[in-house]
Amino acid sequence: MHKMLKLITAIIFYITFTFNCTAQHTGNDSLQALLASTSQPLQRFDLIRKELEGNLTSSRNIDSSVCIQLLDIAQHLKSDSLLAISYNWIGSYFLFNKGDNIAALEYYFKGIPLAEKANDKRRISSLYFDITLVYSQLKNYAAAFDNNIKGGENLPEKSSPMYDFMLVQYQRNLSEYYLAVHNADSALYYAKLTAVTANRVGARTFVFSSFFLTGAAYAMAKKTAMADSIFKKAIALLPLVKFNPLRSQFYIEYIQFLLNASRLVEAKIFCWKLLDLGNTYNSNPIRLQAVGYMQQVFDSLHQTDSAYYYSRQESKISADIFSEGNINRIQALSFHEKLRSIEEEAKLAANRNQVKQYALVAVLLFFILIGLLLYRNNRQRRKANTVLKTTLSDLKSTQSQLIQSEKMASLGELTAGIAHEIQNPLNFVNNFSEVSNELIVEMNDELDKGDINEAKAIASDIKQNLEKINHHGKRADAIVKGMMQHSSSGSGKKEPTDINKLADEYLRLAYHGLRAKDKSFNATLKTDYDKSIGNINIIPQDIGRVILNLITMLFMRLMKRRNQELKTMNQQFPSTQKKLMAN
Repeated sequence: MHKMLKLITAIIFYITFTFNCTAQHTGNDSLQALLASTSQPLQRFDLIRKELEGNLTSSRNIDSSVCIQLLDIAQHLKSDSLLAISYNWIGSYFLFNKGDNIAALEYYFKGIPLAEKANDKRRISSLYFDITLVYSQLKNYAAAFDNNIKGGENLPEKSSPMYDFMLVQYQRNLSEYYLAVHNADSALYYAKLTAVTANRVGARTFVFSSFFLTGAAYAMAKKTAMADSIFKKAIALLPLVKFNPLRSQFYIEYIQFLLNASRLVEAKIFCWKLLDLGNTYNSNPIRLQAVGYMQQVFDSLHQTDSAYYYSRQESKISADIFSEGNINRIQALSFHEKLRSIEEEAKLAANRNQVKQYALVAVLLFFILIGLLLYRNNRQRRKANTVLKTTLSDLKSTQSQLIQSEKMASLGELTAGIAHEIQNPLNFVNNFSEVSNELIVEMNDELDKGDINEAKAIASDIKQNLEKINHHGKRADAIVKGMMQHSSSGSGKKEPTDINKLADEYLRLAYHGLRAKDKSFNATLKTDYDKSIGNINIIPQDIGRVILNLITMLFMRLMKRRNQELKTMNQQFPSTQKKLMAN
């Protein structure tokens, strides 16, 4: 019985350590006024949190609607740390208001990964200490111990102002655990550590709790005098402690100590105080403990009627607690639905935001892709333009080279013809030069004879020969200049040109060029130029090549036709062809 009562009251006492009881709070009305005066979400969250802490320090229940507001703001701000705080309070609502241990664990465990993600050590340790309390209530001491150790491993940094506040909870939980498993020495050790840390924190509530924990440990170790001395120190601080759950925890520990010491009169006095506290606090669990102890006291005093009366009271209160439990479960279901609705809305909003983000990313990727394509196309276009410019330049260069090659090819084909053309005037030059030399010898002879008239006649012949030599020399010079013009690239400018002379020159060049290739080719050249045309503005080199190509192609057609006719004749009259070839 003693063990069970200690576990029930441990829940009430634990509230003092889950939340900072030393903080100064304004009244609930003023907090509500402040809440109505601000629209800043973070400020509203802080004010609501303070209001919840105020409810606990003034022994009021946790308001579910306030918890919903807290969660709504945290989800709106998308803050992992604030969500962890909200789930911590919601879990405490289910634990302290509704006695729903499973729901409490659900929300405590929801808060842990969020607090870890936010690296909020104070909240991580607080959640683990609350989970420790739930497992203690469920008498799962191993799980309670493990979670308390996890809370101790996640204490804030020693430099943090919250370090000692969380450390004292860790030490107190260990003292409570060892009391529950009847390990008096370890319980006393951690109770003394709790006292040291409580004095360092400087809060009466922590000092007060360290006293009765130490007293309970001494009582378990059968050190009654030491226990009584420590309990009296707690009694001296009792008027200064206004937090009712903490007072009820002390009453339960001390009443059990008095009953074990058979100090029944003192036990009855403190039973009345516990019952009065339950009535003031309107707490059926505290009333149940008080009437249970009253029954034990009157049984020990052999006052049967009074013992029976409190036994009936105990049954009635138990039934009320059961009824309250059913009501609480129904209310808890309704609260669960509200929470689920809020969480679903948050998930839907998160999904919508995610879809929007995905859509935005898709649009951005689309435009990036378009940009990359445009950039690539532009780059390729620039490359293509560069290639085209290079190609055009190469084509122009190639065209010039082809034109020059064509000139040179034509020049090569005409070399023989040109040589033949030059040969005629050169023959004339040579012949007239030889004749002139002979005439000069004859003239000298006549001069020696004194025949001046004959010498003058010979001199006149020499003059005519020189004129003919000059004429044929100029003709050869004209042929060479034409050949040079044909082989050169030229200026590309038009100039006055005798078209008849140009046509005649290239006619003869074409003819003699083909004759040089094929000695059997003969043609009679008959010309009929229009002398009235005179000079016309043309590019001599270009027009000359055109005339040369045209006449060459015509001569080649004639050659091809002649060869076909000869072949036909050879097939039809082979003997005649041989005679013709022989001739």
